[in-house]
Amino acid sequence: MAGVAGLLTSAIVKMVGDKLGSTIGQQANLVWNFSCELQYMKETLESMEAVLKDAERRSIWEDSVRLWLKRLKNAALDISDMLDEFQTNTKPTNGKTVGIFSCLNIPTKISMANKMRKIRDQLRNIKEDHLNFRFESCHRIGIEHQFTDRETTSKVSEAGILGRDRERKRVIELLSASNDKEGLPVLPIFGLGGIGKTTLAQLVFNHIHFKDYDHRVWVYVSQVFDLKKIGNTIISQVQKEGRHNGDSMEFIYQRLQELLDDKKTLIILDDLWETDDTKLNELKLMLNVSRKMKVLITTRNEEIANRICTIPPCRLSPLNNAMCWDIIKKTTNFVSREDKQQLERIGLVIASKCGGVPLAAQALGFMLSRMNLRQWEEVSNSDIWNEPFAENSVLPSLKLTYIAMMPYLRLCFAYCAIFPRGHIIAKDNLIHQWIALDFIKPSILFSDILQLGHKYVGQLLGMSFLQHSKLPTTSQKGSLLTMHDLVYDLARSVMDEELIVCDTDKVRGIMDRKYCRYALLTNCSKPLKISTILAAKLRALLFHDCRYLGIHGVSFSFAKCLRVLELTESAITDFPESIGKLKQLRFLVAPGMKNQSLPDSVTGLTKLQYLNLSGCSEIEELPKSLGNLKNMMHLELSGCSRLKTVSEDLCDLIKLQYLNLSCCSKFERLPQGLGNITGLSYLNISSCSKLKRLPQNFGSITKLHYLNLSSCSSLEMLPEDLGNLTELQYLYLAGCHKINVLPESVGKLTNLVHLDLSQCCFRMPEALSGLAKLKYLNLSGSLNQMPFWDKYTTFTNLEHLDLSRNCFPCLPESIGNLKRLHTLDLSRCKHLRSLTMSIGSIDSLEVLVVDDCSEDLKNYIKRSGLKCNPLCHFVVCRNNNDSVSNLHQIEGINPYELQISCLQKVNIPGEANAIELSNKENLSKLTVHWTMDADRVLKDKDVLGELVPPSGLKHLELEGYISRSFPNWLMCIYCYLPNLVSLSLQDLPRCDSLPPLGQLSNLKELYLASLRSITKINADFCGGSRAFLQLSSFTLWGMKGLEEWNTTYCGEDGTEEFMFPVLDILVIEYCPRLRLKPCPPTFRKWEILDSDEVLNSGEGWDNFSHFNSAARRTKLVVWRSSYCGSWRLLHHLPTLQELDLKFLHQMTSLPEAMQQLNSLRFLKLHNCNSISMLPEWLGDLKSLECLRILKCKTITSMPSSIQQLTKLQKLRIIGNPELKQWREEPEGIGRSSPTSRVL
Repeated sequence: MAGVAGLLTSAIVKMVGDKLGSTIGQQANLVWNFSCELQYMKETLESMEAVLKDAERRSIWEDSVRLWLKRLKNAALDISDMLDEFQTNTKPTNGKTVGIFSCLNIPTKISMANKMRKIRDQLRNIKEDHLNFRFESCHRIGIEHQFTDRETTSKVSEAGILGRDRERKRVIELLSASNDKEGLPVLPIFGLGGIGKTTLAQLVFNHIHFKDYDHRVWVYVSQVFDLKKIGNTIISQVQKEGRHNGDSMEFIYQRLQELLDDKKTLIILDDLWETDDTKLNELKLMLNVSRKMKVLITTRNEEIANRICTIPPCRLSPLNNAMCWDIIKKTTNFVSREDKQQLERIGLVIASKCGGVPLAAQALGFMLSRMNLRQWEEVSNSDIWNEPFAENSVLPSLKLTYIAMMPYLRLCFAYCAIFPRGHIIAKDNLIHQWIALDFIKPSILFSDILQLGHKYVGQLLGMSFLQHSKLPTTSQKGSLLTMHDLVYDLARSVMDEELIVCDTDKVRGIMDRKYCRYALLTNCSKPLKISTILAAKLRALLFHDCRYLGIHGVSFSFAKCLRVLELTESAITDFPESIGKLKQLRFLVAPGMKNQSLPDSVTGLTKLQYLNLSGCSEIEELPKSLGNLKNMMHLELSGCSRLKTVSEDLCDLIKLQYLNLSCCSKFERLPQGLGNITGLSYLNISSCSKLKRLPQNFGSITKLHYLNLSSCSSLEMLPEDLGNLTELQYLYLAGCHKINVLPESVGKLTNLVHLDLSQCCFRMPEALSGLAKLKYLNLSGSLNQMPFWDKYTTFTNLEHLDLSRNCFPCLPESIGNLKRLHTLDLSRCKHLRSLTMSIGSIDSLEVLVVDDCSEDLKNYIKRSGLKCNPLCHFVVCRNNNDSVSNLHQIEGINPYELQISCLQKVNIPGEANAIELSNKENLSKLTVHWTMDADRVLKDKDVLGELVPPSGLKHLELEGYISRSFPNWLMCIYCYLPNLVSLSLQDLPRCDSLPPLGQLSNLKELYLASLRSITKINADFCGGSRAFLQLSSFTLWGMKGLEEWNTTYCGEDGTEEFMFPVLDILVIEYCPRLRLKPCPPTFRKWEILDSDEVLNSGEGWDNFSHFNSAARRTKLVVWRSSYCGSWRLLHHLPTLQELDLKFLHQMTSLPEAMQQLNSLRFLKLHNCNSISMLPEWLGDLKSLECLRILKCKTITSMPSSIQQLTKLQKLRIIGNPELKQWREEPEGIGRSSPTSRVL
């Protein structure tokens, strides 16, 4: 196959040549003849650059040329490293910036002279050799001329699978025709990469033919074949249990036999690469556990297909030329071109060379869209189409597109090979890595380097070399990217030996690869000294799946040239001391570090441009030397929850453009000089609840584009000079309760497009009406009087208006002026009874949200015949003589919230599937409801199996479901709904097991009610390690059969971990049989209602006392308990600070176990009418600060020991007439007690 590894040389030579020119220009006093040396290098690279286009063209076939290019590229990179090194060693004198060489000491100058002499000799030999190749010279077009005015950042639609109905039907027929007695049916699909094998398998997987199967399992195999991992993945999806990394194959065989025996099961093994017959036979042996099993495999390799099949494999043929031409025409906007008649013939020829691969057609289409007739002919006649082509290699069409890229774009694209295959890439993160590696330099037209980076991403998206990730995201739209497998293969082939992707569990040492510049370490599970396997000239180092990795303290000292270090998926939890030696480091991501302060050595990294310390919750302060990082552009400090302030040195970071301090809950003060950072464009200080004011010169940050002050609940006012931020486009002020008024100057923010004023109560200035560019406005819970809003219907560009949670009785007639309004949210406007007639004149209005509004309003909307869809609650019904329900009426709508009731009235298979619920991308909240006691024709499981929600769903409620088990999508809910935030399962009487909800990484609220058949909650609920990482609220209600809850489970390293590690609120109500083990759960507030056995939990808990000391448990509320025992639970809550006892009518005295609560500060007794007196040991609660006794009428006096409560500050007694006499007695409370008596 023709090589493409030499195609990076021109980009690197130009990059280093520009760097040399800049260095020479900065030197006023070059000594030791360095000027001549540098000038020679620059001129030599320029002469080489003139022939590189021809050299790179020939390198595709000629090995000798490719080797020459590699030598030139490496020499150029060595020059770059040398310049960086000596610039770092320069020590300016008298505070003045001088040439980088004039301040070098004598030994350093000697060292530099030797390096220059060596590189000069290399360049001389390279230059002499190039004459032998007789390259043709050519001139290049400047970078800035390559950008056209046409926007290239829009997402490219997938071509889809055209003409595959026949293949799908054939696959289903073959699987169905297989006889149970003939052994395990294994049907492979094989064909070119990118041709649609996976999509065809998905079509089969979701076909109605397999809907009634007991299990459907999808396993992504990829190039790393791991039989144990495949088996554990199947177990996880079937049994709702996580991976069993330590289990033997014998265990997996037995468990699969138990789970799948005599069960109708479809298993898809996607992207199989393994060729070893032994391993393939082991795979078939492992899967051969049921007579009713069907296995479908996708692979690129026909040989693999033939080896593993038991049914003759299906070859997936390429698309025909006409289909490829249709894709190219669509991508090039062919219909609107004036020269389309001349291009038709050439285009058909090019389409015939796409290999029938949709991805290739798309990439070629983007390239051709910018070309004229002559250039189309050049593409058609290119020699690259004549090269030999192997089916598993990079397609010639993709290589041709890559060759046509400008050099700067080749370099940026090739670097993407450093990420793992299939990795989700954060766009801003990628751009900053490009910048750190000098791949992006400002040009005449694009002085903003970040803007230039976004342009590069846009070009790669346009040609499908990057793709928008399909995973849902809460971040800015389009910020997550990925690469198709074929394109990734191309990037890897381009990088060649410059990139190491190293599985450290298998490699011993690769120091011989001295020209390796980039490295990805994967699968590190044991201590490692990385200097033994990586080259010293490394420029970028990333980690993937290395959470067990141990690194020696000096590990990084060898990498003197390192510019990019990403530690996100490493196990490093403390900054290594050696990090201070990485003087060339520009990009550092180190989240979750456990240091209490940022090491001073980090602030010595003066070239650092990007620093991410998110989630470093132990950091209490930043070093005062932070101002040394003069090149800092991006500083991420979100989630540094102990950080109180940053020093004024931060204001010395004059290049800073991005600052995120969100969720720094103890943060109190911004530096007064913040306004000096005039280039700051992004500032997020949301959820800094202790921040009271902004700096006086805040309005000096005139470049600010994004400002988020949401949930700054202590912020008292906004500065009047806020109006100076005239470039501001996004402003968030939600939940700033203490701000009384917006400054009049806010009307000067004329570029504002997004404004969030929800849950605010300040007075709005009339100047707001001048914000003509506003597109999104959130006034949820902020308007008490409608006349206020009547002044602001002049926002003629407004597209989204949120008026929810307000109390006005009507909308103004002038709202009809909002002619571009797309979405109007009126949810929870309970006083609203009708709408103004003018709203019907808004033709653009598509979504009207009226959740939790009055029935009068909903009936009015139905009668009004509005074109928009106000649906929030849909009731399924059907006529007596009609078996088809009205469910089809939902097909054309795409609401934000949807409740479907009476689903038992769906009688026909496929009816629910027809509404295509998964395609309703706007849907955020879904409630599905059956009437429990009503008759059914279809099983609830079958109906729910057809109601697969869209992947972006955040809230799901399931009620009245009477099937015993769940459909496949719910059993694999973490795959289907990765963005789910809240889940409610209510009135599921027959359900006896729960899905593996622990792997829902975004789940925060979980409500389980009236699941009468659930008897135990254990590790199955977690679905694997790292479970419930964000769950903050958990409720168990009416679980009358629940007897046991194991509050811990076995984690990744075999140690016990809390099931809910960050739980904030725990509610257990009406669970009479429930006991907990082996220790109480972690919580901040726990409410227990009519669940007596919970209070008696605690037997055998002493062995888990270390969990008690580590957990944060502060408040316990007990309601309506009839339990009169010892309350053993209290013995294991040593950190409890608040205890609230309510309506305990059968309790005659306080439980003795309360004496153990040495941290108790607040005690409240409410309606405990069987207690006649408080015990003398109450005085032992030395930490008690507040005692409240409400309507406990049988208590007649207080114990004398109350005088021992020296910290008691508040005693509140309400509704206890018998205590009146005690209160009035002088000796009722000791004279020394600082108690306030309130009755």
